[in-house]
Amino acid sequence: MPKACNIEVVILQHQTLKQKKMKFKSIALCSLLFSSLVAFAQEENVDPVESLNQRVTHLEDAKNVASKLKISGYVQAQYQSSQIDTVGKASKDWKPSQDMKVGAGRSGSESTSMNRFGVRRGRIKVAYEDFGCQAAIQFDLTEKGLGLKDAYLNILDPWVGYVAVKGGVFDRPFGYEISYSSSRRESPERSRIFQTLFPDERDLGAMLTLQAPKTSPWNVLKLEAGLFGGNGIYLDTDSKKDFIGHLSFAKAFGNTKLGLGVSGYEGFVARSTGNVYVVENGAFKNSPVVANANNASDFGFAKREYLGFDAQVSTSSVLGLTTLRAEYIGGTQPGTSGSSSSPKSGNLPGYTTSNAAATTIGVSSSTDDVYGGGTYIRKFQGGYVHLVQDIADTKHSIEVKYDWYDPNTKISADQIGVGAKTGKGDIAYSTLGLGYLYRMNANVRIMAYYDIVSNEKTNLKGYKADLKDNLFTLRFQYKF
Repeated sequence: MPKACNIEVVILQHQTLKQKKMKFKSIALCSLLFSSLVAFAQEENVDPVESLNQRVTHLEDAKNVASKLKISGYVQAQYQSSQIDTVGKASKDWKPSQDMKVGAGRSGSESTSMNRFGVRRGRIKVAYEDFGCQAAIQFDLTEKGLGLKDAYLNILDPWVGYVAVKGGVFDRPFGYEISYSSSRRESPERSRIFQTLFPDERDLGAMLTLQAPKTSPWNVLKLEAGLFGGNGIYLDTDSKKDFIGHLSFAKAFGNTKLGLGVSGYEGFVARSTGNVYVVENGAFKNSPVVANANNASDFGFAKREYLGFDAQVSTSSVLGLTTLRAEYIGGTQPGTSGSSSSPKSGNLPGYTTSNAAATTIGVSSSTDDVYGGGTYIRKFQGGYVHLVQDIADTKHSIEVKYDWYDPNTKISADQIGVGAKTGKGDIAYSTLGLGYLYRMNANVRIMAYYDIVSNEKTNLKGYKADLKDNLFTLRFQYKF
């Protein structure tokens, strides 16, 4: 019976295949169970002390990274009230008087004193330091927008720790007040001379610092010197570089700390026209040193030279901490007919190619003035004296500060408006500041400050009497 035999063979083959599948499943199940047991056994054999050490190591690594990363900042919210002649007036009546630092210019409906709320500074700084290298970025966030303040890298030599190299955007190494933090300064703003000569305080460049470690007796001396673009925090526009240097001495003698410094600046400003004016007999005249004075294409560069001295002393007594600071600066400053401010771009302040903008800064719209009124070379001098007195061991302080800035020492007040091409850029100003400061704690402080501003009485229209530009500032600050 071949057919029956064939059926039997098929049945036998089917049973054999089924047995093989069951056997395979059994082997696979056993393998999986065995693997699980092995893994379980291995997990059970982990040393708990070793595991704890690994976790501690991870935490320490995270802590080390966190200790190298520092985030800090402060917010200054303030109210200001000014007399009617402040800079906040309409731009067509621009005057180089005291400036309200917050808010907009005077509106047409305001005819008396004006006041403004605003955030003067909203700083946030992120810095990371490791192996003597530090990188920092700082921004300023206010209702006016977002602005860059610092972006630099500082590298300390790893061998003796005497030499550091810094590059990027950072404070110019000139004098004391520029680098004195706005969060610690007792007056709302820096002195007029620094706001005029060093707008934004910072510049783009590279600097070398020489100072011995704190353990060395030579640590009392510090030299900072570098090359900068000369345009503040704005783009470097030419191959000329400005040299800035500051040599300082600082030491404590018992309850008294003393600081002294000398600064130098050697730089250039691009002339906006070929016309260069110098002072002679109380008036501006074309400089004889310029070969092509009337050639507008021969712009060239004008020298910018400063020499400064600074001193600081503080001492504690039963009256509290007494601090006295002073600085003096003199030199040569190229400017325009209406301003002696340093540039924030490659050319003289006021440089523009539009008549409208020239009108905005208060100069006429002749071809010469459209390009900044030519280059006006002035000899200047100015400075400040600042006294801060803590009230015994309380959190209260009172202060008085006097600063002055004479942009043109070769022209007297009665010659301004009479001598050829003399004008607003030649008027001297002084400011007497009276202040009160309350340090609530390490984070919060409140400041009330009143500026009494005086200008020279000249023969220039609008400046024959003292402007009404006194300014009151009430500021709240939180620092973190």
